[in-house]
Amino acid sequence: MGNPDLEWSKHSAFGWFGPGDLERLKENRAPGEFLIHDLIARAVRDAPDRTRGA
Repeated sequence: MGNPDLEWSKHSAFGWFGPGDLERLKENRAPGEFLIHDLIARAVRDAPDRTRGA
């Protein structure tokens, strides 16, 4: 993941997400349609803290 590259013809939007950005992933979703939010939230939560040299 050091050099990600989107297939622009398949994606209309993109973004980098941290803990403060997760609510955006719930926009325009019905209750219970939070698979992407939950996956990204777990990845952000489980990611090593790079600010401490981990």
